[in-house]
Amino acid sequence: MSPATITRFCQKLAFSGFNEFRHELKRFVDLRNTPKNMKNIKQVDYFAKLYQDHLGIIDNTFHITTYDDIQKAVSFLTQANKIHVYGIGSSGIAAQEFKSKFFRIGLTVEAITDPHQSMMDAALSNENSVVIGISISGTTKEVISAVKIAKKQGSRILIFTGDKNSELSQLGDISLLVTSKNSMHMGQNISPLLPLLLLFDLIYTELVAKDYKNRISIREKTLKVLTETD
Repeated sequence: MSPATITRFCQKLAFSGFNEFRHELKRFVDLRNTPKNMKNIKQVDYFAKLYQDHLGIIDNTFHITTYDDIQKAVSFLTQANKIHVYGIGSSGIAAQEFKSKFFRIGLTVEAITDPHQSMMDAALSNENSVVIGISISGTTKEVISAVKIAKKQGSRILIFTGDKNSELSQLGDISLLVTSKNSMHMGQNISPLLPLLLLFDLIYTELVAKDYKNRISIREKTLKVLTETD
């Protein structure tokens, strides 16, 4: 059977080619060959691969993210009168998590996941604002449009994306890269939020470290209110 015939066969099965077909077949076989009565889930082959992929995301994030970028992001956030976070879909969920995390330590954050609202919000931003655009692909048109509007308003721009060469990334005063899961064996099983949340944790940790007593005091106040109302 010729290579061209094999490629056409794989494409009829909705794969881009033989390599993708082989990759997905191996994943299918791994998932079917589940051992019984395992005490440690890392003894299960596909869980072990998932574990390695998670470690790979952590290692790569720490490798590609510089301390200088983290410091700049913290400086932007602490100097802003208001922080506007835009994202759609899973990036919208990340935007909400960013708001929840940083609001608890005293930052004024608004997360907007509606495309039209984000553009109206961006039109009201100014030079004292920080606008955060989240898009793993870097091609989400609605986020790009809102960020462009905010940039014209003089806002500082912080971008979270998986493509450093994307249009969205180029708009950022700072662009922090999200680790790609595409080449990982179990990449499709990993939440797209994982690398984003790791970057949020890095920024959060640095921000708290810079003003520990004050930030911890604010966090305790917000948590105390919640426990008193339970």
